[in-house]
Amino acid sequence: MKMLRLWMMAAIFTFSWMSVGAQTKQGEFFSSSWIGAGMSTFAGDIEDAKSRFGFAINSEIGYNVTDWFAPSIGLTNTYQGVGYSVIDKSLYMDILSVPLLMNFSAGPVTLKAGIQPDFILSARMNGISYTDQLKTVSLSAPLALNWNFMTDSDGDLWFLELRYHLGLTKMNKDVMFTNGWRTPGSIRNSVVMLTVGYKCNL
Repeated sequence: MKMLRLWMMAAIFTFSWMSVGAQTKQGEFFSSSWIGAGMSTFAGDIEDAKSRFGFAINSEIGYNVTDWFAPSIGLTNTYQGVGYSVIDKSLYMDILSVPLLMNFSAGPVTLKAGIQPDFILSARMNGISYTDQLKTVSLSAPLALNWNFMTDSDGDLWFLELRYHLGLTKMNKDVMFTNGWRTPGSIRNSVVMLTVGYKCNL
């Protein structure tokens, strides 16, 4: 299942990369894909949480309602981690998200905001699974600032994007972790990423 998901993401990314068309305008559908890396941690009722490096890949499709406004829906696969200094261990998570975004453009800059459900596919610490002790689905709010730094001969765009995922709902169940790691009252996700991507019309 994991390999199938990765192949699907790769296929969508490749399709977006190879598509040819003019720069998107009002009334046009567009596709964009990016790959990036950043830092993730837990927020909320937790102390001494350490950030851990992770990476992500994303593909999305949107529609330009006007020249400056476009809703979009995407699929993001992120590999995140968080360190817990009390026991000197790290929890690593594989998360699949579905960002629903409103895109507001002004020249080469696009501001993005929305909401996304996050599905925890796996969570492991020292080779032991903690997936059952976290909620299957949580909600977060993605916020992003996008800069189109280059346009190719077909009018397609290359962009850099700084994206932050703010956790809105608790990720942990009301249980105690095994092996000495006590579940706080409420922990939420917090992720910041720097990405590079490609956008074209369909």
